[in-house]
Amino acid sequence: MEGVQRLVARRVEKMLDALAAQVARGRAGEDVPTFTLTLHLAQGVRLSGVLLDYLPREAILLASAKEGLLSRNESVTYVEFTSVIAVTVESPAVLNQVPFLLRPALNREDLLRHADRLAHGITEQFWPGEQKLGGKPLSFEVDWVELDTEPGRRALEDAMNAVAHALRLIGKEPNGRDNLRRISRVAFAKGRNTMAALEGDTGRVSVDPSAPVPPAQALRKGLAAGL
Repeated sequence: MEGVQRLVARRVEKMLDALAAQVARGRAGEDVPTFTLTLHLAQGVRLSGVLLDYLPREAILLASAKEGLLSRNESVTYVEFTSVIAVTVESPAVLNQVPFLLRPALNREDLLRHADRLAHGITEQFWPGEQKLGGKPLSFEVDWVELDTEPGRRALEDAMNAVAHALRLIGKEPNGRDNLRRISRVAFAKGRNTMAALEGDTGRVSVDPSAPVPPAQALRKGLAAGL
């Protein structure tokens, strides 16, 4: 799922509009990705190729390619838009370069609310009613230095979600609830790499906005090493 979590659903014609706009920029000399599509037609036929052009709600032009490269010797296919019922995008991570197809980054206030929801959800999952009984709930805290940018906030949201999953994995292991109780807070800050470690009762998570967040299992390993 890496690289596709932020994609949003769009109507087929609107998605093709956005991709065709990128292709047009490529023809103008800009460095844009190549979009390899499989068109699923109402007749049960599937056609695959690189998107060359799209006439809104009328026609799609595909070119066959070898190893993702176009040449003068490849064939092209003209497709009636009305026959298309679905589109599959090969290597969908390239869609992360098309803003229209991405969910907007959360702002600072949204992320703080999201952090509270995640931490509260973990507390309630493993110690229902803990806060109402006077116990101290788990908390997520953020050092915003160099993270309050769009790439930083996107990476921070991904890191929060992955860490929440990692903590739930720890909680479900043998003696997991007792181990999890030893973590009273998780602190997120800008770092050279996205990784997690436990220092005393604090989970330290460094966030690198320029790199994908590692899987929850890797973060679980980093946190669990200090238990």
